Amino acid sequence: MAQYYIGRDNQRLGPFEVHQLLSNGLTPDTLVWCNGMAGWQMAKDVPELSGLFVAQQPQYQQLQYEQTQYGGGYQQPQYGGYQQPQYQQQYQQPQYQQPAYMAGAYQQPRGGTNRQKVDMFIMANKDNFPAEKIPYIQERLSLVDDNTLNSLSMLSFKSPMTALLLSLFLGCYGIDRFYIGDTGMGIGKLLTLGGCGIWAIIDWFLIMGATREKNYEMIAPYLP
Repeated sequence: MAQYYIGRDNQRLGPFEVHQLLSNGLTPDTLVWCNGMAGWQMAKDVPELSGLFVAQQPQYQQLQYEQTQYGGGYQQPQYGGYQQPQYQQQYQQPQYQQPAYMAGAYQQPRGGTNRQKVDMFIMANKDNFPAEKIPYIQERLSLVDDNTLNSLSMLSFKSPMTALLLSLFLGCYGIDRFYIGDTGMGIGKLLTLGGCGIWAIIDWFLIMGATREKNYEMIAPYLP
């Protein structure tokens, strides 16, 4: 079941399950958002939530029937005066002004073209970052603007597979560490010939993870 965030007083509250929204101050004009939505919408415009605000149907008074006896035949019901039920006044939508978010505060996710750019970026670079951080990167990138996405597309990430090949064949000289920008460790491996080979062998199993962490450090400053 989807979990929704509530936008109130320049803050994002949540996430909440659907049954928790009313108890947390949800109104028809409250801004809400969940994963999969193109942007923030009023709660009354979200199909899954609109049912929460259905006004209670008015109770009609039961018609009172009076019977008139016709001699030896059919009894025809006589209807009393039907009283028109008093309906509740129709809900009037207040004039809503979208809060102006302060600099650095939470910004609503972009949709459309930005979402496509984020998906394409993740597909092209998912092997370059730690797998457990991919969902976080995708979520945060959905909040950035076009200029940031364009800047990210110009970054040159290091290939974990290339780093592994360098580690297998030139690890004793620290070339793998130099490749990912870990200069200090590269010099250490070079001067010790890969720790007499032991350090070089250990790096066979660590270098791909270290490469992905270095790539994540490159993209971290762009994440809001």
